Amino acid sequence: MNRGRNFFARSVICTGALLSNVSAGMLNVALIDIASEYGRSIDDVQWVITLYLLTITVCLPVMGRLGDLLGKRAVHNAGFLLFTAGALGCALAPGFVSLLAARVVQGVGASMYQATNMALIVSLVSSEHRGRALGIVSTFVAAGAIIGPGLGGVVVQWMTWKANFWILAGIAAALWLAAQLAIPKVRPVSRIPVDAFGAAIFAAGIGSLTVSLNLSGGHGLFAPAPLALTAAFAACAAAFVMWCRSDRWKGSGRMPFIRPDLFKSPTVRLGVFITVVTYMAAFATQIVLPVLLRNELSLPPAWAGAVMAAYPVSLFISAPVSGDLSDRFGSAPMMTLGLGLMAVSLGALSFVGGHSSVAYIVIFVFLLGSSMGMITSPNNSLMMSKTDPSAMSLMSSMIALCRNVGMMFGSVLGGTLVASPSAVLPGEWLNFAADPVLIGYRSVFAAAALCVGVAAVSQILLVRKQMRRGTMSA
Repeated sequence: MNRGRNFFARSVICTGALLSNVSAGMLNVALIDIASEYGRSIDDVQWVITLYLLTITVCLPVMGRLGDLLGKRAVHNAGFLLFTAGALGCALAPGFVSLLAARVVQGVGASMYQATNMALIVSLVSSEHRGRALGIVSTFVAAGAIIGPGLGGVVVQWMTWKANFWILAGIAAALWLAAQLAIPKVRPVSRIPVDAFGAAIFAAGIGSLTVSLNLSGGHGLFAPAPLALTAAFAACAAAFVMWCRSDRWKGSGRMPFIRPDLFKSPTVRLGVFITVVTYMAAFATQIVLPVLLRNELSLPPAWAGAVMAAYPVSLFISAPVSGDLSDRFGSAPMMTLGLGLMAVSLGALSFVGGHSSVAYIVIFVFLLGSSMGMITSPNNSLMMSKTDPSAMSLMSSMIALCRNVGMMFGSVLGGTLVASPSAVLPGEWLNFAADPVLIGYRSVFAAAALCVGVAAVSQILLVRKQMRRGTMSA
């Protein structure tokens, strides 16, 4: 494959990685407009985003296995077509329920190319350039999640919120054509069928947890419905672990829905936690800040989107540089610095109020993007380096799964605390707050900062342990 076509193929794959995450965030600035059009609450309309992310999360491991069975290119490119169909369905949806149904179709399509994009990139580059290549993919993935509000704000300001979907449909259709021309065919690497029963347990568990967290905003954390759904999640989680670790798989020639051996390395296990936590923090910020900027600082949609653009600008600068530096000097120092900077940035945003300057917010959004760029590419490179070549598609889908789980939790965290802080936070907190209206916003940032701080401490402890044992990861 010549260099020009290789570059074109990687560009198409990266743009696809950006597209699915742009779609997750484009509607955040428009939530107020959608709620007004359909006569729904912000809590209800949040499902337009949450259901899309939930669909991707449930489908990702299935699509990763299908990539190994049918060929990564075939699954990846077909995802663009299904995404296009879902986007057109959203643009033409006559009501709220049909909008949600079309978002499910769109999510299935997005999961197909999300599950295979990293494995395709790895197949197109040499091992010594893997960190930089995955860093560029990570740049597009993370930037897409935050470019969405900026682009969506401009579209809402001068057109309508449904115009977002016409734009997404056109881009996805063009990417399908480009992918067919540019990406070389890749042979299937496995004939092992998909574990349908494990997939069903996984879907039931993650769905129960998501609905439970969402309902807690309106009914409280300890209401009967959220508690029952949390119990269902716990039962599904226990059953899923037992199923995947069962002796039935030994010598059977088959494979569980998620292979436990993928996570035997402590580096991979910590990488999973870091991925979930950082994307949760970033996406919660994406949910909360546009609403805060429009409601509390009275910024128009386009200006709110422009403030959020500080994130992708800084991320585009930092992620490729971080990938290069991690290839040369190792990933651990870069990740530790990035986690610390992210915790500080989120902590600073937890003090934002109605009288905060826009410049203050932009500075820490910029630093948040820089920190995300310092974390994602080294983390993904480490996780892929610990993976057997025959399971690259599966690990690629696992990374995307963790990313979407984090985004989904961020969506629920942000939406719940902003829409119904009194249902989640203790009453004395609300009474003590100088400005009870802002306590929901501030609690999102404070909770995210705490979680990222835990990830930073965990990273430091793992590095020290590896240094003592002489097994420091590159």
